Amino acid sequence: MFKNKIFNRVLLAGSFVVTLLIIAKLSGVLQYAYVPQAGGEPNIKKNSFVIITNILPYEKFKLLTYNQVTQEFGKGVYVQRLVGTEGDKVEIKNGNLLINNELVRTEINLKHLYKIDRAFVNDLMLKGMSEKEFYQFDNDYFLTNLSGNELNDNFFYERFINPNPDPEIAKMYHKNWNADNFGPVTIPPGKVFFLGDNRNASFDSRYVGFIDESEITGRIIYPKN
Repeated sequence: MFKNKIFNRVLLAGSFVVTLLIIAKLSGVLQYAYVPQAGGEPNIKKNSFVIITNILPYEKFKLLTYNQVTQEFGKGVYVQRLVGTEGDKVEIKNGNLLINNELVRTEINLKHLYKIDRAFVNDLMLKGMSEKEFYQFDNDYFLTNLSGNELNDNFFYERFINPNPDPEIAKMYHKNWNADNFGPVTIPPGKVFFLGDNRNASFDSRYVGFIDESEITGRIIYPKN
């Protein structure tokens, strides 16, 4: 009899917790999502899960989720960093982000495109990077996306700034811009601007245009944001 009472209480408590989780999921208070792409690296790993809530403020320079429909990928939920809101002037010069003519300096660890030598490639592959992440530039050098934490002064590396216009960005904004030299653009009323942390490998507002503020669905709470 005593064991039955304990079992019933545990069952009741478990049912209560499950009910709360279902309510939180349906209301958006607590959500989760699978991230299949690397556009948010190094902070959102490819093929990882994130936890989201819609009760925290949608602050600038925080990772948020938003709805987007594109011809290439259809309807989906994107996880990217909010960098500009209504009235802000957004510009990227040689890979550096400027908001309202001021260089954005944060402690956020970002990925950029680098030119590196063969020795550095070998070192990175020994540490787990796939050979598919390297693109041969010439006989001696390769291109790859690296975060500041992955740089190693024992090897040659330098930021690679693409001098050529990006046809997809040109199609969207009708300007000969690319991912590293973009803008300036002023964000229209009711719109926002997102960037992925993997700055040379992210399908963000440089490619899909301004986002309706009403399409923001939540803020990442895990990983820490």
